Amino acid sequence: MIQDLSQYTIYIALLSAIPGIFFYNKLPNNKAKSLLCFIWLSFIIDYIGLHFWQWTGILAYPIYSLYILFSFSYYIILLKSLLIKINNQRFASVTLFTFWLFYVIDFTFLQNILTKTLTYSFFLGVFLLLAVSCLYLLEIFNSKKILNFKKSIFFWFVIGILIFNVTFLPYMIAIDFVLVQNLRSILNLVLFVLNLFMHCCFLIGFIWSEKRYNY
Repeated sequence: MIQDLSQYTIYIALLSAIPGIFFYNKLPNNKAKSLLCFIWLSFIIDYIGLHFWQWTGILAYPIYSLYILFSFSYYIILLKSLLIKINNQRFASVTLFTFWLFYVIDFTFLQNILTKTLTYSFFLGVFLLLAVSCLYLLEIFNSKKILNFKKSIFFWFVIGILIFNVTFLPYMIAIDFVLVQNLRSILNLVLFVLNLFMHCCFLIGFIWSEKRYNY
């Protein structure tokens, strides 16, 4: 049963993706709308990754490695757009450039994108995401936004991606240094639970947020 969870995990995204369509009116601009687009694109990419071997006879490492580039770039660009202080925005720009530079180095010299997921880039992406997210949360808690932070869809989105990526980091390390076959069942269960928590956060954001706080 647990071994088959990977077949169902990708569909957890629909838990927030479908309701997000019905709450579309709460998304007042392109920045807010991009959240829903990201969720749907992530679902499509995961679906392709799940069936990539069946369609091509090639393991889906390139799909997931490109998703690492896509997702962390989106996270940092979104967080930069949410930051108010100029120095924090500059820091976000530096982290984005650092991530892009390291990603190129990673797939060019360190890891083969055709034979494994670029775990080194994932490690760096998580730490950079955590750093920029902390700046965003600190700005909220040191401003009047703290009175209504739960009414912002961006807050719930950031919490969701932090829960998933930071918690999943040790398991990505295990993938790199431990025999994956021995951890397959545990890994499938962890992915299922973390995806569930993440998309529940997204769903709460769609339900609880108010349009005036989603700019």
